[in-house]
Amino acid sequence: MADEKIKIVKDESTSIYKEWETWARKGNFRVEGYQFIKGPCGPGKIEDAKMGEFMLVNRPHGALYTHSYGLVSKFFKGLIEKTLYGTRCPVCGTTYCPPRMHCWNPTCKVAETEWVELPLKGEVHTFSVMLFSADAFLEMLPFVLAYVQIEGSDTTVPMQVITAPTEVFVGQKVEIKFRDKRMGELMDMYAVPIKGQKVPEDSCLNNPEYLKDMERDLQGTYAYLEKRFGMKKEDIEKRWKR
Repeated sequence: MADEKIKIVKDESTSIYKEWETWARKGNFRVEGYQFIKGPCGPGKIEDAKMGEFMLVNRPHGALYTHSYGLVSKFFKGLIEKTLYGTRCPVCGTTYCPPRMHCWNPTCKVAETEWVELPLKGEVHTFSVMLFSADAFLEMLPFVLAYVQIEGSDTTVPMQVITAPTEVFVGQKVEIKFRDKRMGELMDMYAVPIKGQKVPEDSCLNNPEYLKDMERDLQGTYAYLEKRFGMKKEDIEKRWKR
């Protein structure tokens, strides 16, 4: 009965099922290959360890993971439509982005929030320079991952800030942009710094030791990317020039 009430309004999934379902079935976690290797074994320093023989096995595993965004679907649909939504508590006025469907303020007693459209502007609340990452993001390295407080929001949302790692600072004003290909995930949006801002006196960018260490660490990432993907430093740095 429940299935009869579900109607597909827009379908961008059928082609994915056809492409991945067969592949996913192959990944049934059975052992398909193995290796015997020799390597250091035992306690203590690795250079003092004895050599031991070990067996490695290959277990292909694949899955097509389907899930619903539930009550926050409007937020992710908005990303596809290049619109940024948050939710606001009608009791205390707290605005959440990413959205929460109920207010977390204890005095509001989990009051239901209301949808609001937010401006495409924000401020860097904190950030990390990513010099290594999971496989899905390796070719994006190095990049700035920041928590950005959207204008009018009381919370922060994680997103990439497209700028040189040595040019981002806490309190930096940014503009929110959307990628050309959008699939309804947080990576659909990113931030770019608004030009003409003065670096605060207490910023790490005014610390020569920080800049020296950052440049040293970046060289390691550049070397890794060139070795694995053939990517050149000059081509990587072009991403930040907008």
